[in-house]
Amino acid sequence: MLELYHAEPAANSMKCLHCLKEKGLDFVSHYVDLLRFEQHSPEFVRINPNGQVPVLIHDGAIITESTVINEYLDEVFPAVSLRPENPVERARMRIFSKFVDEYFCPALSMWGWHILVRRVAERLAGNELEEILGRIPLKEQRDKWATVAGESFTPAQLEDSKRKVSVSIDRLETILEQSPWIAGSVYSLADINAYPMVSGVRRIFPDILSEHLAPRAWTWLTRVEARPATQAALAMPNKVPELLRTFGD
Repeated sequence: MLELYHAEPAANSMKCLHCLKEKGLDFVSHYVDLLRFEQHSPEFVRINPNGQVPVLIHDGAIITESTVINEYLDEVFPAVSLRPENPVERARMRIFSKFVDEYFCPALSMWGWHILVRRVAERLAGNELEEILGRIPLKEQRDKWATVAGESFTPAQLEDSKRKVSVSIDRLETILEQSPWIAGSVYSLADINAYPMVSGVRRIFPDILSEHLAPRAWTWLTRVEARPATQAALAMPNKVPELLRTFGD
């Protein structure tokens, strides 16, 4: 049996939801409300000591890290392959997925924290904030919550992260000059892993990603979004709009 602990169909949770839907795999969905700190509950930390989603459980085996989860799924369930057979293209798939994880996603994530998570953190009373911080397993996550609960990131930090987002879209645009998909001739995990970040750029930075500024990346985005599996993943639970209405847009 497959079980996935995940949040909204965005960022790293979307990567795994997308992969599962693309492969047509049945799974038990466990929604974890990040903005209500369910990922730091004792029950969840017993599953993943880092207190982070997504987490895949397959017949009792616990797999963490979204990129690793997707490769695991493709290896264990090879009927619908999402890794190129060509070794060079498979290497390109892994190279761009690594770039997403280490460069693109952290840059975009800073803005997600600044725009969305900050609205939650600012409304926490001092004692409540201290209690929440005390339950977060990773120091780095505790530091981010403390940062956005205070004055947030500096203008210089935010500007540098935006620069990195722009670099990421430029790199995607260059890659797509040479091939229809990120790894090459076939749709792969590289496209799945990149999609939630690129779609996030479209929402947050229309001055970086638009049909005119990055036409190849824009066309790629619309092609990925048109896939039935993408739409199925996007239809999974999403409580963020409700939360934003609660706090006031």
